Amino acid sequence: MTVSGLGSARTPHPPVTTPARPPRPERLAERSPFDQLTGADRELIFRATGQRIAPGFDPARETPTAFAAALAAERAGGRLAPGQPVTAVYLKDLHHRYQRVAGPNPVTPYLDKALAYLNASGNRRIDVTA
Repeated sequence: MTVSGLGSARTPHPPVTTPARPPRPERLAERSPFDQLTGADRELIFRATGQRIAPGFDPARETPTAFAAALAAERAGGRLAPGQPVTAVYLKDLHHRYQRVAGPNPVTPYLDKALAYLNASGNRRIDVTA
């Protein structure tokens, strides 16, 4: 006994898959979080810590201050968007976030100098050079 259906026989199709992504170039893996700092970030770090973080800064050759490393991590992690200025409110929030977790707070030793610099420099504008 045969059963006939309403349609014709269908050709099987392979399952839909997404194309494989090409591997990332290795130069992206070599990027330092300090590469994403803006000019305003670098000036703030200098005014607060006295350390110059020039473009191309290599943390393997020169040890960065904890404050500089924290700002670089914030910028590289996307918590500070490209061009978004570091403001007094942002620094205070960062300081409070570090206080809530157990461990050292890299912002505390430099917070007063950083806030004084930000208050003296006036309103912060978006840095489009980032």
